[in-house]
Amino acid sequence: MSPAGKEQGGWAPFVWLNGEVVPAGEARISVFDRGLLLGDGVYETLRVKNGKPFRWLPHRERLRRSLEEARISLPFPLSTLDAGIDGCLRANHLQEARMRLTLTRGEGDPGFELKKGAAPTLVIAASPWRPLSPESYREGVPVIIPLVRQTGRENLDPALKSISRIHLVLARIEAAEWGAHEALLLGSGGEVREGAASNVFLVKGGTLRTPSLDCGVLEGITREVILEIARASGIPCREERVEREELDSADEVFLTNTSWGALPVTRLDGRVVGSGRPGPVTNALGEKLLARIDEECA
Repeated sequence: MSPAGKEQGGWAPFVWLNGEVVPAGEARISVFDRGLLLGDGVYETLRVKNGKPFRWLPHRERLRRSLEEARISLPFPLSTLDAGIDGCLRANHLQEARMRLTLTRGEGDPGFELKKGAAPTLVIAASPWRPLSPESYREGVPVIIPLVRQTGRENLDPALKSISRIHLVLARIEAAEWGAHEALLLGSGGEVREGAASNVFLVKGGTLRTPSLDCGVLEGITREVILEIARASGIPCREERVEREELDSADEVFLTNTSWGALPVTRLDGRVVGSGRPGPVTNALGEKLLARIDEECA
């Protein structure tokens, strides 16, 4: 067991595993769990501020849709997860945290068969909140277009937040090899889809644009909040197909996800984006996003 209060690889020392708070160093799942063997499961990532998960209900609803799409049936109502989140936070004495909820189909037999009587595996883990460096927001970050393409909706709908992420892992490895922060994936037709771990926005002529959901992108919770804020601020917004070359001519490009908020992009494949500095629309939306999180988690 890890000493109380000591983190393991950045994670807090206690997790919620199948209904119980246990020391992370002692948490065990079967080596035949289908999540391990087949990547057969779904997940959600949350930001917690002042002990409250930001936009938990939309996250929970997205998790419900992912479970439905993956045909994973739970033996308990989704509202049970509320107690799991609270229990994990309390056990770790965390008020500011990043949380991950992972649900797998459970233990399997050799091959693709589910073990008779197997129940889904639920893990809720938290890590102390560690934002990106202030420099990342002052200077912006570099990104690349990797060789890896996003999967088509006919293969695996990106709206299903599956733990099967090997193509995204490879894209992030490629980005790291080029010294980039993120990889922006294209679809089979060369259109912009999303980042390996983020949604993509661009600003051109004062209009905010982002790939629409029917292009095959994840319905990001932070993405939706940014669109809410932009529309309330009178910024024209368009959700539509975005071509690769449009990123090169954009005034601003930024990324969104639970952990990064609104993160400005200032280099794409080594070339300068816009002025080479975070733009005014990106900065304004990022500040309003932080204010919205403060307000809703007060």
